[in-house]
Amino acid sequence: MKEDKKMTSKKRKSSETEEKKFHFIKETIKDKPIDKKKVLTHVGVVAAAGIIFGIAAAMAFAAIAPGLLQRSVEGQPSKVDIPQDDPEVTPTATPTPEVQMTEESAMEQYERLYQEALQISEEPRKAIVSVVGQEDAEDLLDNTLLTSGQAMGIIFVENSGSYYILTQYSAVKNVESVQVTFSNGTIVKGSVRKSDSRTNLAVVTVRKKNVDEKTKEAICVAELGNSYSLMQGKPVIAIGSPSGYNDSVYFGTITSVSNKVAVTDTEYNLLITDIPGSEKGSGFLLDTDGEVIGLIAQNYGNDSDESKTMVRALAVSQLKPLIETLSNAETIQYLGVRGQDISESVSESMQVPEGVYVESVEEDSPAMKAGLQSGDVIQELDGEEAKTMQQYSTLLQNCKEGQKIRLTLMRSKGAEGYAQMTVEAEVQSR
Repeated sequence: MKEDKKMTSKKRKSSETEEKKFHFIKETIKDKPIDKKKVLTHVGVVAAAGIIFGIAAAMAFAAIAPGLLQRSVEGQPSKVDIPQDDPEVTPTATPTPEVQMTEESAMEQYERLYQEALQISEEPRKAIVSVVGQEDAEDLLDNTLLTSGQAMGIIFVENSGSYYILTQYSAVKNVESVQVTFSNGTIVKGSVRKSDSRTNLAVVTVRKKNVDEKTKEAICVAELGNSYSLMQGKPVIAIGSPSGYNDSVYFGTITSVSNKVAVTDTEYNLLITDIPGSEKGSGFLLDTDGEVIGLIAQNYGNDSDESKTMVRALAVSQLKPLIETLSNAETIQYLGVRGQDISESVSESMQVPEGVYVESVEEDSPAMKAGLQSGDVIQELDGEEAKTMQQYSTLLQNCKEGQKIRLTLMRSKGAEGYAQMTVEAEVQSR
């Protein structure tokens, strides 16, 4: 027991000796006081660096933002909206000028009228272009691309990325490339936005980045006017190549506005003038305000009468919905019906129901598959009145591809008269 106490006492002394030996390890270490001046200086430096970086980033973004925006615009063209005209507008006659007794000869009067026509057409002519379609094949003689088609075109819309040109489908049909020549002679590559073989119309675009500044200053954008206000006797100006020669200007009057052109699933008014024209002519009709009111279309009309030698044009107001569709590369809805209106007066005189008289149905079309026949009279489309080709066409273009629609029609039963029936058709797109 005593030995244990001695051992314990010896250990305690040894421990105390060790603690004294290493007493410096137990010294309390205090934190170094904060130097506020240095901290504030450091914060200021960091903040200044942040401001400088922010300014540099802003300047860099400002420098590249326009390019990014331009690429975005070019990659996804903005939608083209063309204001529609009111078909119920009342045509107004041209005021009869006050006759003044002058010593002008007939030739002098004619020259003065022609000079006025030139003045009116001066700006719209800057919007005229020549569109040439080229095949992907070379001429063995001069190693150049073969020309497939050619027609006049007109710039009718301009946005931040492109010029939009209305021209003839025949000029760009099945071509590999499109060449556009502006009014000052500059030649630029174009591309077909969309075309419509029914009406022989197409919209071609030219990227503005490919057009030099001098050319941009030399050209202009034409205004699409209102053809619903036209009537017989209205003076008009033909520009483009109505006689087959480029950069031509003619003036005359409208002799007929009542003619209609039936194309698949719609119809258009055909304007007849007293201006001499060529079978291969193309171009545009202007009113006295210099606005485009007709697209020269010599392939339409009755070739058996005398009007075949005169300039004929599709009225622009009815074409505006189609032009907008082509500009936005949207689909054209299709059933395959060619028809004409049966008005109330015609219905009474011919004992045929009012509506759209089906003249023909295209082979293998949705209309044929639905059972429509020549002689049927369409009156409703999905419960909506469709007694004119314009009503029918508008309702059809509001449908979607693959949509199934009900056509209410009257079908002849011979001596028994007409009986109402309904057929279902599936809308296709072109």
